[in-house]
Amino acid sequence: MTENYIHNLDKNIFFYDSIVTLAYTQFGINELFSRGFFILKMKEYPDRSEFVNHINEFDFPAEVKDQIFRTRTFTPQIFVPGFRTKDTARDYRMDTNTSAVQFVIDTAGITDKNIELTHLTIIVAWEKILSFNLADTPVWQFFRHIRNAAAHNGKFHFTNKVLDSQTGELLKEAKWGNFEIKASFHDLPLILKNKNDTNSFWDQGDLVEFLLDFENHYPELKAPLPII
Repeated sequence: MTENYIHNLDKNIFFYDSIVTLAYTQFGINELFSRGFFILKMKEYPDRSEFVNHINEFDFPAEVKDQIFRTRTFTPQIFVPGFRTKDTARDYRMDTNTSAVQFVIDTAGITDKNIELTHLTIIVAWEKILSFNLADTPVWQFFRHIRNAAAHNGKFHFTNKVLDSQTGELLKEAKWGNFEIKASFHDLPLILKNKNDTNSFWDQGDLVEFLLDFENHYPELKAPLPII
């Protein structure tokens, strides 16, 4: 497996902001879950040796266990999320630790939230290209159907207007690289939920590769070179 780091991406890539925002936001959710998990387990096992034994029961990588055992505090709360009304009459704020614990209690894991964020990223990325009036190619059609899947609860959704009434297939080819979308994918989930999921079209890394590659099919999206 080849590893690529978000901070090494070229900032001139058309979808750079979309990719980075998705990565940063998912990290925030993952950190919230980690904080809540740690707080709950410390309360459940106040004795240090029992806490260590319990954590060792989980199938965590060694580096994750090391982080848990070395944790004594969390990221400083320099900025705490809040939502203030324009007239400043009301402010909806987070108590980070309480929210973290509630997050763990309310969810079986963090995957669903991360997939929701991925769907939102696809929808926003699609809106970003609409003003360019790009040529209707198989790659453009591919993006269109990916966007529609993201907007339909994460599953492919085809209406009669995109289907051939005689064959039942898509009227226009929707293809990117080795991936091709077919009418038979109706109701197929777009993004894998976990490593055991075999009934989905993509994993999140495929979306990142698609966004990185998209401007190669449409040179007009490439950022202009800086004036020296």
